[in-house]
Amino acid sequence: MGKINAVLFDLGDTLVDLGEGRPDYAARLIARGERVCTALTALGATITDRAGFVAALAHESETLYQAAVAEQRGLDIYDVMRVFLPQMGLPADEAWVAAAGDAFYEPTADGTDLRTGAIELLTALRARGYRLGVISNTLQPGPLMDRTLARRGLLAFFPVRIYSSEVRVAKPHPAIFRAGLVALGLPAAQVVYVGDRLRADVAGAQGVGMWAVLIEVAHRAEDDPTIIPHARIRELPELPDVLHRLEFAEIKPVV
Repeated sequence: MGKINAVLFDLGDTLVDLGEGRPDYAARLIARGERVCTALTALGATITDRAGFVAALAHESETLYQAAVAEQRGLDIYDVMRVFLPQMGLPADEAWVAAAGDAFYEPTADGTDLRTGAIELLTALRARGYRLGVISNTLQPGPLMDRTLARRGLLAFFPVRIYSSEVRVAKPHPAIFRAGLVALGLPAAQVVYVGDRLRADVAGAQGVGMWAVLIEVAHRAEDDPTIIPHARIRELPELPDVLHRLEFAEIKPVV
């Protein structure tokens, strides 16, 4: 290997086509709320306005998550339920919180797909000797997130997995990126980070001295003249050529 020895990835809209901002993303939030209703009803909850409950949960989960990310805080779905259930007049003891949170992320065929070439890229990078990992902002607790990665065929590629829900800080906070470096045991200048957000991913990674590559999302443009990634790609199969160029580039990671 040359001067780059590891590649870390974001997950949503980088490796997985979540479709944030598209109608199908909102529909998945509604489906999650329906599962929570079913789980709580089994515990004895009386939910007279099921549609209202589901809509409120979709809104509250997104609101709390986005507020936490804006403050660079990590939280998980159980934290959300501890706030939301009392708002609905329901108990927030740990049994109810656990049941609601587990139901929210119950394994399901949710309609999301991997981005083009994801498995092929990861297979090729691993074969070339790159160490791989993920750093992700997520409401899913670590065990549930690992389960989701396994279901998508991704878990085995990533011995290093850093989740905001576990480390309790969110990108672009430097601590979450430094946690990835500690897990790798590598200096930042040997690591490339790939993500779909300029501020959270590119600026966050560059802030600790990593190389940063922006992957574009067709339905959501990222443009900030103050944040310049080392490279931009449209799809994952372009990444090996970028890594090759960075290996021999005269530029250094931004610190």
